[in-house]
Amino acid sequence: MNTMQRKAEAAANHKANLSASIKRRMEVARTNNDAGLLNVLEQEMKQLGLN
Repeated sequence: MNTMQRKAEAAANHKANLSASIKRRMEVARTNNDAGLLNVLEQEMKQLGLN
């Protein structure tokens, strides 16, 4: 695997980890009926291109 492939794989893994983290936080926000936090997290997903 060359350097470009490793960088692409690392970027994909990072994006997947960010998405999973935000989704977990969104589930907690839903459970706690925290509409404000849920809105912020949805915006974060959009800004990061994870939606």
